[in-house]
Amino acid sequence: MSVYNVVLLALCVCGAGASSAALGANPIRKVVTLMQNMQAEVEAELKKEEELFEKFMCFCKGGTAETAKAIEDGKAKIDELAAKQKSEEATKSQLEQEVIDHKTDRENAKADLAEATSLRQKEKSEFDALAADAKTNIEGLASAIPAIEKGMGGANFLQLPFAKRVIHIVESFSDMDVVDRRTVMAFLQNGEESEGSGEILGIMKQMKESMEANLKDATDQENTAAAGFAELEASKKKEIEVATEAIETKTLRSGELAVAVVQTKDELEDETEGVAENEKMAEQLKEQCASKAKSHETLKKEKTDEIAAISDAIGILNDDDALDVFKKAMPSSAALVQHGMAFLQKSVHSASKAVKAQALLETLAQKNVPHKQELHLMLYTMKSKLKLADKHRHKTQKFDEIIKAVDEMVGVLGKEQDEDDKQKEFCQDEFDKADDEKKVAEDNVAKITAEIEEAQDTIGILTEEIKALSESVAALDKSVVVATAQRKEEHEEYTAAAQMSQAAIELVGKAKKRLEKFYGGAFVQTKAVPDNNSFISFAQVRAHARMRDEADEDDSDSDDQQSKKEGGVIAMMDGIIHDLEMDMKDSENEEKSAAEDYAKLMADSQETRTQDSKSISDKMAAKADGEDKLVDAKDAGAKADEALLLVKKQIADLHASCDFLIQNYAMRKDARAAEVDGLKNAKAMLQGAVM
Repeated sequence: MSVYNVVLLALCVCGAGASSAALGANPIRKVVTLMQNMQAEVEAELKKEEELFEKFMCFCKGGTAETAKAIEDGKAKIDELAAKQKSEEATKSQLEQEVIDHKTDRENAKADLAEATSLRQKEKSEFDALAADAKTNIEGLASAIPAIEKGMGGANFLQLPFAKRVIHIVESFSDMDVVDRRTVMAFLQNGEESEGSGEILGIMKQMKESMEANLKDATDQENTAAAGFAELEASKKKEIEVATEAIETKTLRSGELAVAVVQTKDELEDETEGVAENEKMAEQLKEQCASKAKSHETLKKEKTDEIAAISDAIGILNDDDALDVFKKAMPSSAALVQHGMAFLQKSVHSASKAVKAQALLETLAQKNVPHKQELHLMLYTMKSKLKLADKHRHKTQKFDEIIKAVDEMVGVLGKEQDEDDKQKEFCQDEFDKADDEKKVAEDNVAKITAEIEEAQDTIGILTEEIKALSESVAALDKSVVVATAQRKEEHEEYTAAAQMSQAAIELVGKAKKRLEKFYGGAFVQTKAVPDNNSFISFAQVRAHARMRDEADEDDSDSDDQQSKKEGGVIAMMDGIIHDLEMDMKDSENEEKSAAEDYAKLMADSQETRTQDSKSISDKMAAKADGEDKLVDAKDAGAKADEALLLVKKQIADLHASCDFLIQNYAMRKDARAAEVDGLKNAKAMLQGAVM
């Protein structure tokens, strides 16, 4: 506001109160007082502007910091989502490769099982054929031996139904001395006298015992092979089952990861867009704050210049020289009333109320009110009417249009105040609601974070337990393989040793029989005769025959020495046979004990392996369930974080739209009330003004 306008407004008011001047009041002092009030009002407006500007800049700083924090959090979330997407894609690729490997392992296990089954069937068929043939041969020998023991001769033996079978056995039996085979065949085919049946009987008993031993060994080997196949079959079936379960589990997990990858990608795109929007908002906020600071500096300069101008004007009017000039120019207040104020170009008449109304409107127009344009329009209309009234002094002028405009402006101000009231209430309600939602979102994030940590701990424990159990199963399988190989080696050593011992016994026995058959003498008769049909009685008959043939050639001394020598050899042979038989029994007992220990070890190992495998399967299922829960928890966590971020953004938006209103509500309300009061006063003056 210029000094001229201030002085003009003051003088207008002074002119409107000419009656007071007529009583001797000093109009210059009133002008100075009015200008001092104007100066105080402008200073108050500047102070309020400074306060509003400081609050706005505080909002700028807070909004900028919060937006920067949101951008920083968004970028961190982008990095996290990018790493998560990369991890999920890598895990998915790994699972797909593992599924291929499991399928290959399953096919290999099926092929191995099929091959082992085919081999086992072949071995079983061969054993069944061998066992059937061996049993038939043993039955033939078992039938032939009693017949020969009863003294049946070769000719009569050939009439028996199983004779041909026995002949075939003798011809095809591989573990038989050539001389013995010829002797037996001669007895069976040529019908040799029964006096040689004792030796034939011994050979056939040895054949039967050898066949029974071979059948027993073959049966033991078949049982061992069957047990090994059963174990292998169970292992391969378990391997196929585990591979199938792993394929199903990992295929399902791969599908879930495919969905998770897409979701993570969408979240990454949304987060990237959110960061871009926040950066754009930060840039706009920066521009708005800079613009506000610039406009504030301009307004501050204008207000400061206005205060300085008013101060200068007051100084001019308050100067002693100026007072002297005014006293000389206006010697009396009555003259001032009589002659009027020439510089106002107006006289004192009934239009003083309209002039007062004009002064009030001009005062309002000079303030920082929202409707300056409307006030200026009213002032322009009033000035036009006042000029017209001044030109035609006796013509009546009405201010209905201005009064109507004042009423409309008062109505608009009332509506604006109502809107501010509603907006303030809305903002406060929304702030309360947003604070509640923020607390709920933060509690939800904390809860889900705890669930994620618990799931991760559980999965880690299960992984370690599965690893330990898998290593235990692998070690157990390795020990079973080692024990099986060792047991096989021990059995082979036992079988070889038993065969060698049996062969040694047979050789010693054969040598002994040969000596007993060749030599005769008293040493033979000193031996106990257990059975008339035994091998010893047969040997005695042959020995006595030879002794009679050689009686003429040997003297009595030679016979005694030969008998002593032969008796010592026979005793040594009996001792060797006894020791070999005892060793065979000890070896047989050791073999039986070792076989029982091995069988118990296999049973315990199988039970332990079954339990460990079941534990692995259960823990793998629990781990898969935990991983599913972890994925769900992470998804829920991401959604909870997103919900919390949205609440924070909502709060920031509320601050951006509501802080200015809430912080300046009282000032705006007071300003509107003052403006309404001024307008009503102006209206009252206009309604009383008649021109």
